[in-house]
Amino acid sequence: MARPREFDRQLVLDRAMDVFWSQGYSGTSMSDLTATMGLSKSSLYDSFGSKHELFLTTMDHYRRNVTARIRSIADLKAPPKQVIASVVGRSVDRILAPSGKRGCFLNNCASEVAPTDKEAAERCAIGFAVMEDTFCHLIERGQKQGNIPAAKNARALARFLTGTINGILVIGKASPDRDHLTDIAETALSALD
Repeated sequence: MARPREFDRQLVLDRAMDVFWSQGYSGTSMSDLTATMGLSKSSLYDSFGSKHELFLTTMDHYRRNVTARIRSIADLKAPPKQVIASVVGRSVDRILAPSGKRGCFLNNCASEVAPTDKEAAERCAIGFAVMEDTFCHLIERGQKQGNIPAAKNARALARFLTGTINGILVIGKASPDRDHLTDIAETALSALD
């Protein structure tokens, strides 16, 4: 009879995600994972399968626990343009923070693994779509309130803002210059005028 799992699944997934996030998929060994997660190899394999299956599980975990926060901003009562400006501005602050150099987990997955891994690519696309849909909702609300021109294509603007934030998070890893990143953010926000 198999022994029941004796660990906090959320905690070990947080730890595994952190390793993949910091070291990348290719740079992460099973030894890194077992040491960080506090599991034996057999427990890891029994609970999560292969390294690849664990990686995909951490992507799902990220979407449920981190990307879901993005969706929640669509319901904030503040003016939509202000909410969007805050999100874009925070992306600059986030990449420039001491812990920000590792960037965005989904961006990292998209650039390292998604080109050759269909399952990872699908998970990245779902995460980016959440951000796009959130921006679209905010833009449409701003248009109804008269703060964003109604003639603008809400979906196209949402895609542009999603690309801008992800671009800031990638560019900032290599070139962490606040003035340059702020220029990108401010120019993107001017598209809402």
